[in-house]
Amino acid sequence: MRRAALRLCALGKGLFTPGRGLTQGSQDSRKQGIFHIHETCSPIHVNHVRDKLREIVGASTNWRDHVKAMEERKLLHSFLATSQKGLPPRRMKDSYVEVLLPLGSEPELREKYLTVQNTVRFGRILEDLDSLGVLICYMHTKIHSAKMSPLSIVTALVDKIDMCKKSLSPEQDIKFSGHVSWVGKTSMEVKMQMFQLHGDEFCPVLEATFVMVARDAENKGPAFINLLIPESPEEEELFRQGECMLICL
Repeated sequence: MRRAALRLCALGKGLFTPGRGLTQGSQDSRKQGIFHIHETCSPIHVNHVRDKLREIVGASTNWRDHVKAMEERKLLHSFLATSQKGLPPRRMKDSYVEVLLPLGSEPELREKYLTVQNTVRFGRILEDLDSLGVLICYMHTKIHSAKMSPLSIVTALVDKIDMCKKSLSPEQDIKFSGHVSWVGKTSMEVKMQMFQLHGDEFCPVLEATFVMVARDAENKGPAFINLLIPESPEEEELFRQGECMLICL
């Protein structure tokens, strides 16, 4: 009942389509084949993720500017590839992103994530995961010659969310990380992880798998995306898992 309630809560907020399920308890990352990419990069503040997304798609919180940006997006069709062969292949680490949610060090931000029972609002965490998944896909499909992306990235499916801990501390910083782990012609699988600070170390809390699809600039049809090239046996296993997941759906 608890799993179903969590999924219905997320769906009711219009966050994304629920997938195969949400599990809870101790998770063995070796059995799941979870791959940790260790890249030297500075984490993005959680408040800046949506700012980056607005820059990428040209959206604005001001209605007049937003309408103008949407008109400009119609001109981006020339940047769309006619086939995958016309796009440069990417590596998993090319889309790797880290995001910091400083619950412990920023009390004002913490207030936005607390319930009346002084617990962390899981719905806000799901929103952050969804935004991160979209940003990761834009990193994978980035076109350096275009100021804005000609793609519209849409969350198609939340395949699985595995929770390693039953509760989150409202007074400790959280870090998210993730990357593209599989691609088709117009769809991508994104694997994300969440950690919480305990002492001097970030410890695993949650692992999530999302499936995203690429649409054209006006969200009227599918769009081709860059191929993904696995660079190690671990990455090949992740890629294989992504293929198996879509077959099982």
